[in-house]
Amino acid sequence: MSGRLEGKNALITGGASGIGHATALRFAQEGANVFLADRFPAGAEDAAAEIKKLGRKAFVHEVDTADEVAVGRMAEAAVKSMGNIDISVAAAGVSHAAYGVPGGPQYIPTIVADLDFAEWRKVLSINLDGVFLTCRAVAAAMIKARKGGRIINIASTAARIVEVGLSAYGVSKAGVWMLTRVMAAELAAHNITVNAIGPGLTRTPMTTNIIGEETDPAAMRAALDRENQTAGNHLRRVLLNRFGEPLDVANTALFLASDEGSYFTGSILHPDGGIVLA
Repeated sequence: MSGRLEGKNALITGGASGIGHATALRFAQEGANVFLADRFPAGAEDAAAEIKKLGRKAFVHEVDTADEVAVGRMAEAAVKSMGNIDISVAAAGVSHAAYGVPGGPQYIPTIVADLDFAEWRKVLSINLDGVFLTCRAVAAAMIKARKGGRIINIASTAARIVEVGLSAYGVSKAGVWMLTRVMAAELAAHNITVNAIGPGLTRTPMTTNIIGEETDPAAMRAALDRENQTAGNHLRRVLLNRFGEPLDVANTALFLASDEGSYFTGSILHPDGGIVLA
C-alpha cells in the first residue's frame, strides 16, 4: 500500500532533533525521500539511518540557515541529490542565542528594556532570516521545476500570544507567520502552497529544561507545581492537560504536505492542546 507521500522529495531544516527529526521520520513512513539539513550533522545522520531502514532515500547536509550563501548551496544540493524538491519544512530554530552551543547558558527571560541587541539579532537571524532564506531558495527551485509544491514553516503559538521576556523569539515567530501569508499569495499561481504550524510548548531538546521528562499528566503537574512554576503556569493554559510531542507537530506537517491538505494555503495550524484559546 502506497503512503501519502509516496515518491515525494522533502527538504527539512533542523532535521537532527525535535520537530524536524520527527517530521523527517513521519514523512519517510509515508513514502518520502528526505534531505536533512542541520547545523549538527551527527544528529541528522542518526535520522538518516532510521529513514534508510524504512527503504527510503536520505541525505544529510550541514548548513547554517542564517548564512545566505550556505542556504543557496543547500537547495542546490537537495535538487542534485533528489532531482527536485516537492516539500519543504523549515524547522530550524532557537529559543535563545546560546541554544545548541556546548556549555552555553540557559536563557533567562529578559524584558525588552534590558535585552542585549546581539541576543535579539542572533535569534532573528536564525528564526526569521533563516526561514526567509530557506523559503526563497526552495520557492525558486519549485518555480523552476514547474511541479508545484508545499512549503511548511514552523512558527509557534508565540506568534500570537505574548510571552513576557521572550520578545526576540515571539517577534521572530510572528514574522514567520506573516512571511508565510505573503508567500502564499505570491506563489499560488505556481501551485505552491505555503502554510505555517504554530506548536504550543512541545517536548523537544529545546524545552527539556522547562518541562522535564515526565509524561504522566498527574505526575507531571505535581512535579511542575513543586519544582518549576513557569512550566506549571504553561501547563495550566493547556486545555488538553499535556504538553505536545514532536509527533503531534509531525502529523500536522504530514497533513499539510499530503493530498488531504491541498486546499490549505496561507494558514497557520496550532497543534497546541488549546493554548491559543486560553
